[in-house]
Amino acid sequence: AGLRREEGNFEVVGHDKEPDAVAAAKRQNAVDRTEWNLYRACDKAEMIILAIPLAELEAILKLLAADLRPGTLVMAVNKVMQPALDVAAKHIPDDVHFVAAHPILTGVGGTLTVRPDLFTGAPFCLASSVETDPSAIQLASDLVERIGAKPLFIDAQEHDGIIAGVELLPQFFGMTLMQTLGGGAGWTEARKLAGRQFAQSTEPAGSADRLFSDFVANKRNLLLRIDQLQEALSNWRGLLEEEIVPELQEEEHPLLTALKATIKQREAWEAGAFLKNWEEAPRTDAAETRNMFQQMFFGNLFQRRGSAEEKNDKVAR
Repeated sequence: AGLRREEGNFEVVGHDKEPDAVAAAKRQNAVDRTEWNLYRACDKAEMIILAIPLAELEAILKLLAADLRPGTLVMAVNKVMQPALDVAAKHIPDDVHFVAAHPILTGVGGTLTVRPDLFTGAPFCLASSVETDPSAIQLASDLVERIGAKPLFIDAQEHDGIIAGVELLPQFFGMTLMQTLGGGAGWTEARKLAGRQFAQSTEPAGSADRLFSDFVANKRNLLLRIDQLQEALSNWRGLLEEEIVPELQEEEHPLLTALKATIKQREAWEAGAFLKNWEEAPRTDAAETRNMFQQMFFGNLFQRRGSAEEKNDKVAR
């Protein structure tokens, strides 16, 4: 929908094997027309955007490779970049350009619903091989800017290492949490008490096939992040085991210290995500951040709170 929010001298042709997805694209005015046949959808196209799981990318590129026009730009939107570049190197002709892409949407400050301004201000990762024509990279960047996003040129391997931690690890942990509790003997009663926190923590970011594809494609990085999480859980378990000594009440419990520092770190990230500004670390303190969200959604319903509680926060290093 973002591509068509302004007039342009181009035509957007959509294709999907799922009829519901095609109908939704038409309903949301995201395409000029649709084609049920993949070849017809890509016929004479100067740019092809493939928003498909990595497991399907190789098969699609094999099908299209012989019919791609010289100079065509193929963009693959995926959570893993280096494997996508590797697949393209095997199947894309030398006179066709390929760029891996990944938009970053947090949902902070709004809901993630399909709308023309969905990508406004959002980082949009772009990665390519060293052989990619600079003009193709510029075209990809222009496309990203047209939908209101901010191009973020990044090394594919660096991207995949980071994404394994900030996207795949939470999803993997959510699945293990669901299995651990859902498969337990007490689940019959526990499911009645599972509320919003549990729902958010275990919500899958796609189908089982999509998750499997993402996990396996970035397996090495994800395994490293799992090891880091296991070590961190062990450390936090140790903090929880620390006894509260009445004689030392003036000293803050190490778990409380860690919680304060971590919540403060999370609030700083949330402020940056809300402002969509990572050039400088947001200086907004936690109280200001809360007030900013409250003013946006509730007006003056809430009164500004003081920040005395944050002044005593300590950062654990």
